[in-house]
Amino acid sequence: MDYRKIVDHLDLNQGDQVYLVSDIINLIVQAKKIGQNFDINEFIDSFLKKLGKNGTLIIPTFNWDFCKGITFDYLKTPTMTGSISKIAMKRKDFKRTTNPIYSFVIAGKDQKYLCDLQNTNCFGEDSPFHYFYINNVKFLSIGIDYKETGFAPVHYVEQKMKVNYRYFKKFSGKYIDEKLKIKNVNCELYVRDRSKVNRTAIRNDMDLILEKENVLKTYKIYNENFTIINLKIALDLMIKNIMETKNEDERLIYPMKKHRAKREKTNRIIFEKI
Repeated sequence: MDYRKIVDHLDLNQGDQVYLVSDIINLIVQAKKIGQNFDINEFIDSFLKKLGKNGTLIIPTFNWDFCKGITFDYLKTPTMTGSISKIAMKRKDFKRTTNPIYSFVIAGKDQKYLCDLQNTNCFGEDSPFHYFYINNVKFLSIGIDYKETGFAPVHYVEQKMKVNYRYFKKFSGKYIDEKLKIKNVNCELYVRDRSKVNRTAIRNDMDLILEKENVLKTYKIYNENFTIINLKIALDLMIKNIMETKNEDERLIYPMKKHRAKREKTNRIIFEKI
């Protein structure tokens, strides 16, 4: 097992923009079993080397505490999205985007563009999520089923299509910026209407649809699951499905009602805080 060569088995190329979500616990455990030390920095380096100077690596550092009135500190507010994001935040070659709820750390060619965005709307057309859409970013998940957790771009689709089970909500609070300046900021998020919906769900047959369109690829490497999705085409399929399917309960992405949440067995659920 050489975790530094995992990237060589994936459909990633020089110049790609990659949005990485991960749960690498299983890989770490497997490495330990054979006496290897899984170095997360080396693992990150393997992706940066593969993508090259014209590529961009994007790792979510989401934190929802701002929604509770807790001050967002650009440099210190921790990520809630896994061990790779925690390590990436400490590296000098990564820089964090500015949104106090849905932030990312970025390394590579488009770092400056993404980190210069001053989007106060989490999923708006001035946000990183719009960049992911128009640039056909590759969404890579490691050890995670995108239908269960981590696929935040689905909320970009919901906002774009103005689904009726979500609405805009403003959050205000203290923000400590990169230069340690304290200011008051407002942030707008397309939150779920808790009286109507428990959470957003993605149907299992989404895999088959995306595979048929050749926009989803799955891999089994060192007994771990890897998935790559080309976001532009995948999100367009979701948008088209919403436009063509009047009954929201029959859509590929749909609001799981509260009374259905406990008995729902056949569909995967996207983890979401808001």
